[in-house]
Amino acid sequence: MKKNKILITGGLGFIGSHCVELWDELGYEITIIDNLSSNALSPKNNIFNNCNIIISDILDIDYKSLNNFDIILHLASPVGPVGVLKHSGKMASIIIDDIYWAINVAKHNKAPLIFVSTSEIYGHRDKKTYLKEDDYKKLVGEFTVRNEYSVAKLLSEIAIVNNGKIDENFKYQIIRPFNVTGKYQLPDGGFVLPRFVEQALKGDDITVYYDGSQIRAFTWVKDIIHGIYLTSTAPEKYWNQEWNIGNELNEETIIYLAKKVKELTNSDSNIINVDPITLHGKLFSEAPEKIPNSEKIKSILGWKPTKGINEIIKEVIKYYK
Repeated sequence: MKKNKILITGGLGFIGSHCVELWDELGYEITIIDNLSSNALSPKNNIFNNCNIIISDILDIDYKSLNNFDIILHLASPVGPVGVLKHSGKMASIIIDDIYWAINVAKHNKAPLIFVSTSEIYGHRDKKTYLKEDDYKKLVGEFTVRNEYSVAKLLSEIAIVNNGKIDENFKYQIIRPFNVTGKYQLPDGGFVLPRFVEQALKGDDITVYYDGSQIRAFTWVKDIIHGIYLTSTAPEKYWNQEWNIGNELNEETIIYLAKKVKELTNSDSNIINVDPITLHGKLFSEAPEKIPNSEKIKSILGWKPTKGINEIIKEVIKYYK
């Protein structure tokens, strides 16, 4: 029997690796394209044993050479509050050029496109807000690399939606994940939980940016992947939509996260407050607080989160040990 085929761009990355595990379990024939710029795992890792891996920038591949795919999952992107800094001034071009390539691949294959966007498209809020899919998007303050990233992702969403309006055969789903974390995530891009865990296990200072009062609602990566899968198998009437995926029940401050990591690792590390600008330079900017309202995917597709924040912390500790 012919296997279904999925193309995953950025498939060696943090979210991509977990997607590979799921779609491999589902029996799909998987092709990965990854340029190794922000991969979480080596291409030689066992989870990729059944995959066809192409090491390349996606734009270096003629989309017409990619044939017979049943689904296109587009994850390739610069990532992380620190990881994006080196792309300042080029970020928009990277993201926008990639999305038009992904749209062309999907249309060429007559396959649906699943685009993993970002919760950062919502922009700034003056106070804590439980963000819904149709809430306004707000750009405040000076133009930053983070703005360039979030606006490029938003423009990618707009390009996808408008393609759907003019081509009735073009199917898509847009995913907005909130504060994803779990095993395989690296601290390199500025991701806070693996950074805290690595520091605690080494006995280094646990470095909290500013006073640590920033609020995040961390979501277990496997829960995010399950949400992506549910959108990819949704009934026809629920396609061509945007979906928040996040766990508002995991809402905690960054200082809570630091203290809990210290406690669960039995670490002698000190928790210290630092100014990230001194660490990463003047291009760094703190993420706005983003708390999801994920009622849409819960009520329509039956998604629900399964791991609390302390369980997620324990998983990341176990992985790093």
